[in-house]
Amino acid sequence: MSAPQPAGLVPVARRDWGAWFKEHTREVAFGAGAVVILVAAGWLYVTSEARKQAFAAQALAQARSDAEAGNLPLAASDLSRIIDRYRGSTAADEAVVLLNEIRLIQGQAAEAVRDLQSFVQKGHPKHMLASAWSLLGGGLEDQRKYKDAAAAYRRASEEAPHDFLKAQYLLDAGRSLALAGDSAASRAAYAEVIQKYGELGQAAEARVRLGELGGSVPAPSEKPAAKSAG
Repeated sequence: MSAPQPAGLVPVARRDWGAWFKEHTREVAFGAGAVVILVAAGWLYVTSEARKQAFAAQALAQARSDAEAGNLPLAASDLSRIIDRYRGSTAADEAVVLLNEIRLIQGQAAEAVRDLQSFVQKGHPKHMLASAWSLLGGGLEDQRKYKDAAAAYRRASEEAPHDFLKAQYLLDAGRSLALAGDSAASRAAYAEVIQKYGELGQAAEARVRLGELGGSVPAPSEKPAAKSAG
């Protein structure tokens, strides 16, 4: 005799999975096929992206080599192709920055400024944005838009990943503000370099520039003496 069922519990019917699969063979086959297709599509996408990044990096290296060899027109042409062909890749973003550096060297400030203004409005790694803002500052200086240039250099300082770059871009901002005739703002930029980055080499230049503008130059900070062991 089977054990009596406890009161209040409803018996659960056992499903015959073998029979269920026989009845739903087509549905199971379609489902399995869909999973295989999705996995294959994902693998193809990842592989394609990896190949895209590799080809873009190789093309960028060649363009850099052309630029370092002094063949700027060829480098600019290669960089334009990288930007069009591999748009969205890291190499394409780096190509935008390098291309506009070449444009500034070649005296094409207006084109460089337009392109860089568009570039910095989009999401990019901080180090890349720092380079782009700095180049934009240079282009705006070429156009004698000194206050706008100073603002761009300050943004470059904010985005820069290293203190020595932050300090350098602040020096650039101070120079542009001096050229704009805003001595007070220029002195403030140099003073900020000294206050925040007093141990770096840029602080020495900031002191010189601050003195030239008639500002009060703080004495270099002294490092605390090392404690003797014992």
